[in-house]
Amino acid sequence: MTDIVSEEPGALPKALPGGMHDRAGPGSGSGPGRRTLTIARSALLLAAALVVCLAVMLAVGLQLMQGMDRVADGWRDYDLQAATKSDALSEVRGHLGLGGVIDHFREGAQAGTAGHAAGDHAALDRALALARANLAIYRDIVTPGEDEARAIAAIAAFLDAIQVQMEDPAAAIPAEAFDACRRDAVKGLAALNSHLSAQRARLTAATLTDIEALQWLMAVGGGIIAVLVLALAGTAVWFTRSRIVGPLGRLVEDARRLARRDLDRPFQGWGRRREPGFRRDELGLLGRSLEDSRTALRDLFAAIEEKTRRLGESERRYAMAAAATNDGLWDWDLESGDFYLSARLRQMLHLPADGGDPGLAALLAHIHPDDRHAVLAAIRQGEHGADGASFDVEFRVLPPNPEPEGPKPDGSTQEDATRWLHLHGIVAAGPDGRVARLAGSAADVSDRKSYEARLVHQATHDFLTGLPNRAYLIHWLRGSRTAEGIGRSDLALLFLDLDGFKVVNDSLGHAVGDRVLVATAERIAGLLEPGEFVVRLGGDEFVVAVPAGREAAIARAHALETAFQRPLCAGGMDLRVGLSIGLAVDDGTSDDPDGLLRDADIALYRAKEHGKGRTVLFDASLREAILIRSRLQRDLTPSLEAGDIFLVYQPIVSLPDGRLTGFEALVRWRHPDLGPVSPAQFIPIAEETGQILPLGRHVLERAVEQLGRWRRMAGGAALTVNVNLSARQMWDERYVDDMLAFLAGGRADGLKVEVTESMTVADHDQARGILERFHALGVALCMDDFGTGYSSLSHLGSLPFDIVKIDKSFVSALGSDPRQESLLRGIVELAHRIGLEVVAEGVETEEERAVLTRIGCDYAQGYLFARPLSVADAEALLLAAGRP
Repeated sequence: MTDIVSEEPGALPKALPGGMHDRAGPGSGSGPGRRTLTIARSALLLAAALVVCLAVMLAVGLQLMQGMDRVADGWRDYDLQAATKSDALSEVRGHLGLGGVIDHFREGAQAGTAGHAAGDHAALDRALALARANLAIYRDIVTPGEDEARAIAAIAAFLDAIQVQMEDPAAAIPAEAFDACRRDAVKGLAALNSHLSAQRARLTAATLTDIEALQWLMAVGGGIIAVLVLALAGTAVWFTRSRIVGPLGRLVEDARRLARRDLDRPFQGWGRRREPGFRRDELGLLGRSLEDSRTALRDLFAAIEEKTRRLGESERRYAMAAAATNDGLWDWDLESGDFYLSARLRQMLHLPADGGDPGLAALLAHIHPDDRHAVLAAIRQGEHGADGASFDVEFRVLPPNPEPEGPKPDGSTQEDATRWLHLHGIVAAGPDGRVARLAGSAADVSDRKSYEARLVHQATHDFLTGLPNRAYLIHWLRGSRTAEGIGRSDLALLFLDLDGFKVVNDSLGHAVGDRVLVATAERIAGLLEPGEFVVRLGGDEFVVAVPAGREAAIARAHALETAFQRPLCAGGMDLRVGLSIGLAVDDGTSDDPDGLLRDADIALYRAKEHGKGRTVLFDASLREAILIRSRLQRDLTPSLEAGDIFLVYQPIVSLPDGRLTGFEALVRWRHPDLGPVSPAQFIPIAEETGQILPLGRHVLERAVEQLGRWRRMAGGAALTVNVNLSARQMWDERYVDDMLAFLAGGRADGLKVEVTESMTVADHDQARGILERFHALGVALCMDDFGTGYSSLSHLGSLPFDIVKIDKSFVSALGSDPRQESLLRGIVELAHRIGLEVVAEGVETEEERAVLTRIGCDYAQGYLFARPLSVADAEALLLAAGRP
C-alpha cells in the first residue's frame, strides 16, 4: 500500500481509464520529494504516541512502587526490631515491678532470711530468670547503641545484686549502694523506653517525607500522562473525523450513485485543501477505483444496450430458423398438408432430391420397421401438444440397397452400416389455439449410437478374454426367468475356479497369467454346446450357463474336468492347471437372479474345501450351512452383549505333586435358538469379520476379573489364568495398546498369554516386539500347540517365551507309537535347557500322566483332571484343593 500511494502524480498507472492522471488535480498530492501522510502511517504515528504514553505511565508506576517499597521496608524493620524490643522491655518492666522481682525481694526481706519460704524464693528466681531472658531478647534483636548498652548493664547489675542478696546475705552490698543500683536500673528502663520512642518518631518522619515525595511524583507524572492522553485522544478524534469519517461519507454517497446507475456525472473527491481531486491515501485510492468503475460500467451498459437492440432485431428475424436448425430441416403444415424436407434431410433419408415433397406415408417407408411405431407416436404427441411444446425421437433409416445378412469382406455387418437419425420437433398453434404446424430438425447420430453400442459391449464383456462378464450374466439370468422355452429346472450354472493359477501368476508373472486365462476361456468355449455360454467373473473365476437341465450340466462339468487334465499352452510353455467346479440347478424357489449364482459359488467353496479338482452339486444343506454361518456372524455381537457368550476354566495341575496351579480361560457360546455353538465354528467367523477384537477384550476382562477374585479368596496365592491371543488381535497395533493399557494398572499379576507358533513366523521381528511389551509388563508368555506348526527352535530361543505347551496330538500318540516318549523327552529337556517350563495338553489317561511325569514335564491339563468348568465348579475345585 505504501508503494502505491507514495508515487508521484505523473507516475499513476496508465491503465486507469478516463484520464485519471489529469483529474487528480492540484490537491491530489504534495510536491516532489514529499511523502504523503497515509492512514497507515498516521496509525503508526498514533501507535508510537501511545507507546510513549505507556512508557511514561510505566516509569511513574515504577517510581511509585519503589517509594512504597521503601516505606514498607522501614515499617517492616520496625516490626522486626522496635516492636520486639518494646515487647521485651515491657516484659522486663513487668517482671521488675509490681508482683515481680522487687516485690518478692521486699517480702523476703521483711520476713527475714530465716523465715523466707521456699515458695517465695522460687517465685523470685522465676521472676529474675524471666527478666534476664527478656533483657537478653532486647539486647540480641539488634546490636545496641552506647546509651542502650549502659541502660542494659544497669538493669542487669540490679538483677545480679538482688540475686546475691537472696543467695548469700553475708556478701550483700550496703543498702545505699543497693538503692543506687535500683535507681540506675529504673533510669535504664526509662532510657530504653525513650530510645524506642525516638526510633518510632524517626521512622514516622521518614515515612512522611517519602509519602510527600510520592505525592509530588503522582501529581507531576499524572499531569504529564493526562496531557499526553488528552493530546493523543484529540489527535485521534481529529484524524478520524477529517481523514476517515468525512471521506468515507463521500465514498458511501458515490457508491450509492453507482448502485443507482447514476453514471453520467463524474465522482468528485477532495484533496488536502478542499480542492477537487482524490487524495493519495488509501481512501483516495478507493475513490479513484470507484471512478474507474463508474466509467467502465457506463461504457459497458452502453455497449449492452446497443447489443440488446441488435439482438432484438435479429431475434425477431431468426427466431423460427434458430429453433429448427439442426442439420436437416422439416416443416409440416397440418392445415394444408404440405410436408417440407430440406435437401440435407432428403439425403439422410435416401430420398431423391427432386422428387417433390413426400407425404407421411412415403417418409415412413424409409424408416426401419421396428422404429416406425415410435416415430408415429412422437408425431401424434406433437399434434396434440401445446404451443411451443417439443418432442424427440430416434430411429433407424433403411439403406437404399438392402444387403444380405452376415459379415462383409471387411468384417463389418449390416447393423454397422445402419444410419440413426435424431428427430426434434416443435409445435406452433394457430390463432384459434389449435396446432397449425410442426417443424423441426434431424441430425445424424450414427456415430453416437455406434459409440454407445461399444460402451455397452465393454460394460458387459471382459476386456481380456472378450467373454461376457458378471453384468451380462445377471442381465441374462433375469431375462431367462421369463424367456419362452426355458423351464425353471432347465437352467444350471457351473462356477469354475482354476486350481494352481495363483502359483503360475506369482512365479511366472502376470503376462503369462493373462495368457493362461485367455487359453482357459478358449478351451472352455470350445467344449460348449449351442445355447451354452461362458462368462468370466474376474480373476480366475468363470461361469458356464447351461440352459439344458441337471444331467446336461453334470455331463458338461465332467467334460471340463477331463479337458483340463491336459496342459494349457501359454507363452510357449505347457502349464497345468486344474478346475474346481460348483454346480447349481435352478430349483424354482427364488426369483433372485443372484441366488443361483450364489448357490454355485457356495458349491465351489465346498469343492475347494474338500481338496479341489472336483465338482460339488449344491443342495439345501449347503445353503443351510451358509445361513447358519450368516446368523452366527450377525448374532455374535448381540450375544456378547446379552451374556450368552461366557467363559469356562480348565484346570492346570503340577505333575510332580498334583497341585492345582491355575486355569486356562476358554470361551463358550450358548445361542438362545441354536443352542451350544462350538468355538471351532464361531471363532473363525469372528476372526474373518473382526469381531474377535471385542470378543477377545471381553475374554481378557472377565478372566482378569475372575483371577483377581480367586486370588483374594486365596489370600494372594500364586494362582494363574491363561488367555489365548489370536493372530487378528496380535497384529492390531491399537488393540495391543489398549490391552497393555488395561493390564498396566496392576491387572497383569498371574496372567499368562498364549500364542501359537505360526503367529510368530509371519513377521518375526514385529512379533518379538509385541511379545516383549507383554513380557515387560509381567505377563508370562506361552507358546501354544508346540509341534503342530513350524517348530522352529531358533524362533523358540529368540522370543521371550516362558512356557511351552505341547499339543494334544503328541500326548495322544504315546500309547500307539513307542518312539513318542523319546520325542516328548527331547522336547521337555530342550525347553528346560533354555529356561522354559512345559505344559502338556489333552492328558486323558493315567498312563499318559505317568509318562509325562517320568520325562520331567512340569504341568498338564486335560480330561483326566477336569473338563472345562463353570465359575462355580472352578471355585468348588479350588476349595477342595485347599487353595482358598
